Amino acid sequence: MSIKNKWIKDVNIMLQSQALSSTEIAFKLKSNYRYSPHARKVTLVLRGQKDAFKEMSKVSVASSLSRDSHQVSLWGLRGYTYQEHYPHLTLNGALDE
Repeated sequence: MSIKNKWIKDVNIMLQSQALSSTEIAFKLKSNYRYSPHARKVTLVLRGQKDAFKEMSKVSVASSLSRDSHQVSLWGLRGYTYQEHYPHLTLNGALDE
């Protein structure tokens, strides 16, 4: 793993309790890193880590710069089951078999 992507470990910990969108992940990383990734980079890097992360679906988010909402990826960990609706918590906090 590149030193530029050391935030992946933090994302792994975040996703153990609930699934998060790319924008939520980017926002939560801002407080921990001086140069935090933007939502698009989060998506590109996590897509490259297919053994650990799964792209569950697309969710709509509002934009402060536009009237229209747009779709972003919803991320979870491989082996985990999440609720279908927000806040997408893990079910029973257990791994799928």
